[in-house]
Amino acid sequence: MERLYAIRRVKDGLWEVYDTDDDKVVFTDGVALTDLSDEEALDALELLKSGFLVVSNPPKVG
Repeated sequence: MERLYAIRRVKDGLWEVYDTDDDKVVFTDGVALTDLSDEEALDALELLKSGFLVVSNPPKVG
């Protein structure tokens, strides 16, 4: 089943890309797609849908 992603506002003027299935922020190359401008978030969403960006796991802490 294909994963679905969307954007949502997290702070005044800042957005994040999240997985609609589990409601978690999307990571790519270990970087969270959060605190983005609206244009950056929309671009990231489009790149995910096209397959140019690939979702990764969050970096391990500790």
